[in-house]
Amino acid sequence: MGSSQKVVTIVLGGGISGLTAARVLQQQSREFLLLERCPTVGGLTRTAEVGEFCFDYTGHFLHLRRYATPGDIPYANLKNDEWAQISRRSCCLVDGKLVTAPIQYHLAELPPDLFNRCVESYDARPALPNGENATFRDYIVSGFGQELADLFLIPQNEKTMAISLDRLSKHAVRRFFPAPDEKLVRMGMAKGAATNTINYNSTFWYPKAGGIGRLVQGLRAGVDNCAVNQEVIAVNLRDRTVRTRTHGTFCWDVMFSSIPLNSLCQMTNDEELVRASAMLSHSSTISFNIGIRRPLPPELRGIHWVYVPDRAIPFYRVGFYSNIGRGQCPPGHSALYAEVGLPSETVDRTDLIHDLQPAVMKSLEELGWVNSKDVICMVMHVIRHAYVHHTPHRDRVLNTILTRLRKFSVFPIGRYGIWDYTSMEDSMESARAAVLELV
Repeated sequence: MGSSQKVVTIVLGGGISGLTAARVLQQQSREFLLLERCPTVGGLTRTAEVGEFCFDYTGHFLHLRRYATPGDIPYANLKNDEWAQISRRSCCLVDGKLVTAPIQYHLAELPPDLFNRCVESYDARPALPNGENATFRDYIVSGFGQELADLFLIPQNEKTMAISLDRLSKHAVRRFFPAPDEKLVRMGMAKGAATNTINYNSTFWYPKAGGIGRLVQGLRAGVDNCAVNQEVIAVNLRDRTVRTRTHGTFCWDVMFSSIPLNSLCQMTNDEELVRASAMLSHSSTISFNIGIRRPLPPELRGIHWVYVPDRAIPFYRVGFYSNIGRGQCPPGHSALYAEVGLPSETVDRTDLIHDLQPAVMKSLEELGWVNSKDVICMVMHVIRHAYVHHTPHRDRVLNTILTRLRKFSVFPIGRYGIWDYTSMEDSMESARAAVLELV
């Protein structure tokens, strides 16, 4: 294999969790090297500047539970006066009408016929099947009734995660999915009722100027030993070495990995890890970022994003950067993104430019949200790992993988490293906690 460079600790991946790990190691005066395969750090939490527009890779918003403000986040070097706290306004597009999200707590906004059917179905909802074999579909139907499940909840989630809900566990999204709270559902059935519920993303933080890349800039400031253009292609667990595509081999004592867990396992060529990782599944998201030379239509003003359950429409969500912060585009202009979910195995077989992009634009025009003549620029981002799938065997497989990796002092961190559905705050915290536990 040739000579290798000895490094006490290696961090794989320069996203927000990898950068957090690096910051903690540096503060603890521990020798480390961060390897990032792209020309710049940031992972998916990055902002692309296109002319006078700023586009995130897709909608990335800072939800905080542990810390009161961005300035309180350890190691992030953020200034609160550069961030705005925003009260979320999101909607669901149902039967041509924009209904306040979460729809299950705002049923009174539905057209009368749909409202009546949803109420009747809710009153007749079945019990959740006993045992761990209950699926996410079972959870939804038992919690909200078959009518609302078929109208919105099932198609919306299947479009988003690009998988049948019959293949997901009832624990699929945990706190990120509004719970079947009967009191809130009944309140939402009463016309004129105040049903603004508090959940994990009822408020969020976003930079007043620029995009979410501000978070990465704060984490990156002052961090030494970050090597970019270093794509890791092989991990030898027994020799404790990693090999990159361009710059040889590095030998390590401890490794923190934020790269997708299934990819890491495949790189090891370890028979047990390769076999286990083949049981992990995830979706991909194609994000189309669009800059427009005029304001959004009146019905969209003030809305941050819209969920789109209609299976005839390719995207599952459309977000509006220019309604979130005016620092994303010039005055009088608009910026938005449309997200399309695809099974991970179909991304490379999909003609994104000639098939998917025209289909997205056609649907946006038919909805009256965009006129193609007003489009100034469009940027497409392919997010190969978007939503990890909480299948019934996910917890067992994950335990097998993590136990095996720990034997070689490999510790996954971040959303895709620990193979979970988490917030940005959770990803950073997973890195901080993992490093502090060891050092």
